[in-house]
Amino acid sequence: MLKRQHRITPSFCALLGLLLLPVMTLADTGVGVDTWRGNKLDPNAGAALQATDERGTSWLQPGQHRSPSGNLYMCPAQPPSAEIAADWAYYGVLQIGYLGTGGDDKNALWNRYVKWNSGLVLGLFDLNFERAADGTYAGIRGSRISDDDQYYQAVYGRAGSYKIQAFIRDMPNVLSNDARPIWNGVGSNNLTLPSTLVAGGSTPAQVAAVSAATPERTLEVTRQKQGIGYSGFLTPQWTSYINITNEERRGERAFGGPMYFNYQLPNDGGALETVKPINDSTVNINAGFRFSGKTWRMDFGYVGSFYRDAYTGFSYQTPFALYPVVAGATSAPLTQGQFATEPDNNYHNLQATFTRKLPMNGELSLTGSAGRMTQNDALIAPINCQGVFGIDTNHSGVAGPNNPLLYSCAQWNTSAALSRQNADMRIDTSMLDARFVLQPSSDVSMRGGMKFNREDYRNTYVAYNPLTGQYGYPIENGSQGSIVPGLTGIYDPLLNPSAITRIMSLPLDEQTIESNVGADWKVSAHDTLGATFNYRDYAPSHRERSEVRNNSIKLTWVDRAIDWLTLRANYTFLRQSGDSYNYNPYDFLYSNSLPGFVAPAGGVPAYTAEAMRAYDLSDRDENKVNLMATIMPREDMTISLSLRGDWNNYDAQIGRKKYDTTGLALQWEWQPSPTTTASAYYGQDRSRIDLANVDNSSASPDPTLGGAAYPNAGRWWVTDRQKNSNLGITMNHQLGRVRFDANWNYLNSRGLTNYRFTTPAALAYFSDGLVPGDAFPAMSYRVNSITIGATIPLMDRASLRIYDYYERGAIGDWHYLGFDQGLVYDHRVYSDGGPQSYSANLIGLLLNIRL
Repeated sequence: MLKRQHRITPSFCALLGLLLLPVMTLADTGVGVDTWRGNKLDPNAGAALQATDERGTSWLQPGQHRSPSGNLYMCPAQPPSAEIAADWAYYGVLQIGYLGTGGDDKNALWNRYVKWNSGLVLGLFDLNFERAADGTYAGIRGSRISDDDQYYQAVYGRAGSYKIQAFIRDMPNVLSNDARPIWNGVGSNNLTLPSTLVAGGSTPAQVAAVSAATPERTLEVTRQKQGIGYSGFLTPQWTSYINITNEERRGERAFGGPMYFNYQLPNDGGALETVKPINDSTVNINAGFRFSGKTWRMDFGYVGSFYRDAYTGFSYQTPFALYPVVAGATSAPLTQGQFATEPDNNYHNLQATFTRKLPMNGELSLTGSAGRMTQNDALIAPINCQGVFGIDTNHSGVAGPNNPLLYSCAQWNTSAALSRQNADMRIDTSMLDARFVLQPSSDVSMRGGMKFNREDYRNTYVAYNPLTGQYGYPIENGSQGSIVPGLTGIYDPLLNPSAITRIMSLPLDEQTIESNVGADWKVSAHDTLGATFNYRDYAPSHRERSEVRNNSIKLTWVDRAIDWLTLRANYTFLRQSGDSYNYNPYDFLYSNSLPGFVAPAGGVPAYTAEAMRAYDLSDRDENKVNLMATIMPREDMTISLSLRGDWNNYDAQIGRKKYDTTGLALQWEWQPSPTTTASAYYGQDRSRIDLANVDNSSASPDPTLGGAAYPNAGRWWVTDRQKNSNLGITMNHQLGRVRFDANWNYLNSRGLTNYRFTTPAALAYFSDGLVPGDAFPAMSYRVNSITIGATIPLMDRASLRIYDYYERGAIGDWHYLGFDQGLVYDHRVYSDGGPQSYSANLIGLLLNIRL
């Protein structure tokens, strides 16, 4: 292995640390005790306050080292100056001060994941204890205590023996600051209309007046996570560990709430944006034992996850009445809708890994696991209405043989209408993974492996009502069948034997077998070539294909012929194919698969066009290229450049046809003097996706493209392009004892959706007129942010940090055009006004005290 060394001063190490540490804050896997904690005020968990060690990364040789690829290693922090109390050494830092916000400081995007507030703040408290006599240590750290994105951490242990750690962390997620929901009870599972509105009897004008008079409010979800972990040595070869976390979510977010398709039928039904309550918790457990010997290594582990929701569902009142399309009839007076929330579920997984050394400096590893996912939450009733639902043809208001389109709510609004009371769903998983690595010589390494993975669904649910002998369930809480006859979602083998409706959950069993083999060859002192072949066989059940095969070859090249330059190149070609394509494998999920079903006079309508291809199962060719260069023009400078492209072509007339992405990243780092550092970066990503589809025009059973059901007149095409650019500059300069710092970041995202269609028959809804031209308005998101600060030493143990953080965001989203004038359009009611442009500022005055 080649090792490159350049003389880099500690100030440059500090710059690298500041650049890399925000990325490290993303190291939360969601399993076990988090490995890193931070927040927007302290993203690097206190590391920014630590000076770098002048000895660099090696005590044996001064200076900073580079990796074999030419990148600078991160510098370690300077050892703290500890105080002695009895046989304990302790050290720490306290940061307290004031934060002040201004401008649009209530904006949701400005407050996303942080929720800035003005006032006194505990920026950081970090206190550590060490006892050299036996290696015992303890520490406690916290930031923004009693605020929305606070965190605390405590650790206690003994070097080479055990470690215990615990933490508490809050994370706000501000979703909207301009919401105007018309309901009372926001945040609960029962939304009711105010007294000025009549459920099922209000006009759009009345609803619009209530919406306009409703004060703006914030919708947010706060995550509160706590965890505790233990790891320790049992013997010199055996270790054990256990980590337990509990994450709770509280709040509310905008959600759906339809009462049939108001777009096709103006002044009827409604499309409502409700507010969903969030009140759930997830407990994660990660535990196991590890063995490490001279020849063998073993790992036995358990992972468990347990999700619980305080609600099984939530309901909401609708302000609008329903009107049937049947002349002379009336719709049932439905006044509320309902949604089920995420079901309680459990996950268990046991895993064992055995690794053994092999000749030729090799290693063989075998991993096996078995898991089970279960849902057994109590099911809610299919409908929550009172009285009747459907269409009243004789104006009696009574369901019966003389009123066949009207149904009794009492036979559907109880759990007795369910085929079983609980979900009783289960997925069993199994996995076997074998891998080997060999190095027959110093210039050649070989690797290979095979992996088997399977998921088996158990206990498919059939929607059958034992009270009525009918299959299915009332669609959209009964509203659809209360407007259009025959579309209730209910199949009756006697009264409605030709009704086509969903009656069963989809069991998605699947099996995947993967194998790969590869080698790397050092062809010269400066060049290495590599090749890897991968084969994947994916076998899903009840999908359009029962087998999908992937073959890919990856070629790599690394060149270090020039001392100040490292070049790396990767190329991958993938081809995906499979067995014959079945455009409709889902008939068994519908009532037309039941005994006694009578086909309609025209036949069973085609489920979809025969030419449609699901993108994950379609034939596909992929070409992927990555080019990377690390340049070291001077000992104090690094330039990194990367180019990447990914081109995918799908064999599909209808569906996804093309998906391409390209990217560029350029980074420059420089330290002209020990007290001055600078860096800059630029990145750009482009993507394009091409889609095609066809609108159905009749209930014909003909699935062919261009046929009666899917005529060429209904075909349409969409090309969606996205361009993201980001630019940043960072500078640090020390003048005397005062250190100045500044950084600027710019993000620009722009998306454009072009479309074309053969005739207006391709459009699902066009009564408001066609969109002019051939594209929707561009979607744009631009954020400029700049920070300027100074750190002023006051005395040996104290310094003052002063900084100003300004951010400006410009948002352009055509989906929300006109929402500033009102949130009610005919029978369509929205709660959220959408993202808004903003300009906000944060001033910080923080005192750092070394403890």
